[in-house]
Amino acid sequence: MSFMQEIVKRNIPIWDRCAAMPFVREMQSGILPFEKFKQYMIQDSIYLKNYARIYGKIIYHSTTLKDIQMFYSVLNFVTDTESAVRLNYLKQFNMTDKDIEFIDPLPENQEYIDFMMEIAEQGNVCEMLMALLPCMLSYSYIFRKIAVNSESKHSRYRDFIQDYADDRYYQDCKAWGVFADTKCVCLPEEQKKQLSAIFERASIYSCNGVQSDCY
Repeated sequence: MSFMQEIVKRNIPIWDRCAAMPFVREMQSGILPFEKFKQYMIQDSIYLKNYARIYGKIIYHSTTLKDIQMFYSVLNFVTDTESAVRLNYLKQFNMTDKDIEFIDPLPENQEYIDFMMEIAEQGNVCEMLMALLPCMLSYSYIFRKIAVNSESKHSRYRDFIQDYADDRYYQDCKAWGVFADTKCVCLPEEQKKQLSAIFERASIYSCNGVQSDCY
């Protein structure tokens, strides 16, 4: 089992607990109040803006073209693919990204952003990967899990669910995991333990964001 496979396996229980939260279950069935989803999407938009900024930092600290290309592929997903569905919902709320600029992140969201920013400031590419990847990998896992339920096919949030349950996104996540393996596999065990701890903490932050209690 590879380094990343071990880390993912260790964090599956966290992701499973997230998939069982009322917010996710109500999204799956379509009964989630639209106002709650609106609040979530607003905070998610604030988060994604900062998430993209952090990838800018990791690209800056990268020293090879291959690394830059890989990080850019993730940044492209965040700014283009992931934004398409989000922007459609903002339009339904009669909002744009400009409106988001005037809204402050809620404390739980700010704490997550601060955590990633602190890791990014240190300039350690492997640590930044461990702070950033749980967001992508956990969403792929959680939404693929709920997408197989027949309820999700009739949910008013089906397009949002499918965006993260998409096979291409799943394959991209696998590629990003393999890339992280190549960057971190030769590190000393003590450093791997530190990276694992960062990944777990980021997983908890990420899954806390997928629930109405935070937003």
